[in-house]
Amino acid sequence: MNDRKRRNRGLEPRAGQANIPYGQMPPPQGYPQPPYQQYYPGQMYAPPPPPPQPPETRKQKVMRRVGLVGASAFLLIPFFILLAVFLLIVFVGKPYIVHGESMMPTIHNDDRVFVVPYRGGTTPSRGDVVVLKNVPGTQEMLIKRIVAIGGDRVKIENGDVIVNDTYRHKSTVRYVSEPYVQLVPDNYVFVMGDNEAHSFDSRTFGAIPENRVVGKALVIFWPPSDLKKL
Repeated sequence: MNDRKRRNRGLEPRAGQANIPYGQMPPPQGYPQPPYQQYYPGQMYAPPPPPPQPPETRKQKVMRRVGLVGASAFLLIPFFILLAVFLLIVFVGKPYIVHGESMMPTIHNDDRVFVVPYRGGTTPSRGDVVVLKNVPGTQEMLIKRIVAIGGDRVKIENGDVIVNDTYRHKSTVRYVSEPYVQLVPDNYVFVMGDNEAHSFDSRTFGAIPENRVVGKALVIFWPPSDLKKL
């Protein structure tokens, strides 16, 4: 076989050409050069390494750990909180904002108290702090303390409120101009504010029917500085 045929068949390298096995030679000049790694004789071309991935975010880490079910549970937390508040208000009680200073120093103006209706045969008792509605002389609900209940004998004398001749509730201002004795009717309550000097209560508008008692104030829950049980 002459030299020209051998060169045409690729059996012999041309002058100045490296001795590289057939099929593994780099692309000739003029062709687009692939972005491969540096070519080494005797090696096949390899694809470039994948680009570096961005660092995993905190949200991705949480999602990877808790999974889809856990993430769905997190999304349901606000729903369950709202449901609990709704059930608490409908079936247990409701909050009430105190206006005025008639219950100081026990309760201050703008305090929030949680009020629970009387249920299950329970009735108002002496000493209960209650919220009243439809009080004569005002359109607002009032918060007062029950001094006497139905069947009690209340006597106001020299500014003192005396119940059943034994319990004395000291008043600093005489809202009733003349002394009197009153027997609280059945299913009625006689209420007063703890701040007797600045309280609009039963000394002015008389005893209140029990059906106008919204409920008993159990606790001051706001502000945190006034948090306490009543």
